Amino acid sequence: MIKGNIDVNNTNKFSNNHKTKLLAGEIYDGLPYLKKAHSYMTQGELEGKKYGKNYTIYLPDAGTVQDGLVADPDSINEVEVEVTLENKNTSVEVDAWNKMNDIESFTNEIAKPKGRKLARSVEKDAIDKTIDQTFQAVVGSANFKTLTDASKALDEVSVDGTKVTFIKPTVGGTISNGGLANFIPSEIQTKIYKDAYLGQYAGASIIEENLLPVIDVTAATGTKGAEYAVTAISGEGALSSTVVGFDVALTPVTAYNGQPVAFPAKVIGVDGMETDQDVVLTVSPKMPSVRVAVEGYNPNNANAWIPASEVASFTGGDLGTILPAGKYARGICRTEDAVGFDKYSFGDLEGWETSTESVGNITLKATKASNPKTMESFWRLDLPYAVSLPEPRRAVGVYFKID
Repeated sequence: MIKGNIDVNNTNKFSNNHKTKLLAGEIYDGLPYLKKAHSYMTQGELEGKKYGKNYTIYLPDAGTVQDGLVADPDSINEVEVEVTLENKNTSVEVDAWNKMNDIESFTNEIAKPKGRKLARSVEKDAIDKTIDQTFQAVVGSANFKTLTDASKALDEVSVDGTKVTFIKPTVGGTISNGGLANFIPSEIQTKIYKDAYLGQYAGASIIEENLLPVIDVTAATGTKGAEYAVTAISGEGALSSTVVGFDVALTPVTAYNGQPVAFPAKVIGVDGMETDQDVVLTVSPKMPSVRVAVEGYNPNNANAWIPASEVASFTGGDLGTILPAGKYARGICRTEDAVGFDKYSFGDLEGWETSTESVGNITLKATKASNPKTMESFWRLDLPYAVSLPEPRRAVGVYFKID
C-alpha cells in the first residue's frame, strides 16, 4: 500500500527521513497563524547564525516625489528591525521511535501528539511576539461590523496582499450565529487553513485560532498606558532651521500590556502617502517604532505624520488607553505575509545520526542523541525558527468585547 510517498508494505523504506517528514507535516498542520508567513532571510544569510542570536531585517523607503522637471534625489533610509533566532524541541525514546515500523502506528502514537504539541508551542510564541506589533486598532462587539472595520483599516493605508483576520473560536461562533451565510468560502483557503477557516468576509479570510489572548480591563478609559518623548529632526540646506520630523521614544506602563493607546499622529500609508487613519499602538515591552514626519516631508522613512500647525505642541507626554472596562478577546487582521517566519538549520553533530525534512515553511531536524554517562539514547526533534512582524502598518489589532 502506498500512502503519500511512503510504501508502508516495505518497512525498510519507512526510514528516519519518512518519520521526520510525517512529524514535519503534523507540525505544519498545527500552524494556521504561520501558514503563509513571509521569509525575510535566505538560508545563506542565516548560515552560521546560532540560537539566541539576532539578525536584522531592513524595511524599504518609499522616498519623496517632487513636482516639475528638477529632480532632487533623497537618500534611502532603510529601517532596521531586529529579530531573534528561536528554537523549540521535544524528544522521543529510541525504543518508541524505532519500534514504529508502520505509518499508522507512528502517526498516531508519535507524530500526532508530539508534532501537534510542538506546533502549538511555536504558534503561541509567534502570536505573543507579533500581536502587539500593530499600528492601528479596532474596538467593537463580536459582529460583522468589527470584522469590516478591521479589514478596511488596512485598505486605508494602502496595504496590498491577501488579508487574513485571526479570531478566537468563541468569537467566530458568536459572529457565525449572527449570519453564517455572510461568510463566502474559498476553495484555495479551505485547503490551506482547513478546519480553522470560516470563510471570506470584507475582503479577508477569517481564521479561528484558540491561542489568541483575552484581556480583562478594569481600569478606566484614559489611564496612562505609555509615555512618549520626541527628538526634533531639522531639514538640510535651506531647511536647516525647519523641523521636518521627529524621532519617538516610547516607554510602556507594563501593567497595561495588551491594551491599545492612542498616539497623537496619523498613519503614513505603506505607499508613502499621508492618510487620515489614527495611529493606535499596543502597550508591550517592545512597542513598534514610530517615526513622525511633519506634513509634506519624509526625513526618516516616516510611518506617521502631523500637520505643521502641531509642531510646537508635539513635545511628548502620556498615551491614554482607549478600552472601556470589560473583557476583550483579542484578534489581528493582517496580510498573510506581514508576519515573518524564517527557518534555519543547526549543524550536524559528528557521529550522531540525523534527519532533516521540510514541509511548507517549516524545517524539522531529528537527531539521535546519546548520553555515555547513563547509556541512554533518544531522538530529539528541533524546530529552529525566527518570527517577526517587521512592518506594523500591515496589521490591525482587533478587540472584541465579550463581557
